[in-house]
Amino acid sequence: MPKRRPRAAKPGQAEPLPGDLQALFGQNLRIARVKQNKTQAELAEAAGLTPQYVSKIEDGKINVTLDTMKKLATVLHSNVSDMIREAEREAEQSSSPQSD
Repeated sequence: MPKRRPRAAKPGQAEPLPGDLQALFGQNLRIARVKQNKTQAELAEAAGLTPQYVSKIEDGKINVTLDTMKKLATVLHSNVSDMIREAEREAEQSSSPQSD
C-alpha cells in the first residue's frame, strides 16, 4: 500500500503545527492560561472560540492555525512566536538523548 503524502493547506489557509508542536503548544497554552487564573471558558469567550475547542487545543487534539494561535496569545498577553519557541524548545529537550 503506497504511503500517503500529507495534504497541503488550501490557498489562504494556515498550515497546522506538526503533531509534537501541536501537543506542546497546547500544554504551553494551558500553563499560560492557568498562570493568569483564567478558565477555558473565559479564554474561549475572549478569543471568540468555544470552551470545547480550547480544551481540544490544550489536549493537543486539534491542528491549530496561526490565526487561532494569535487570538489565544493576544488574550493571554503573549505572542505566537514566544509560545511556539517555547514549544520548540521543549520538543528539542524531549528528543535529545538523556545522559546518565
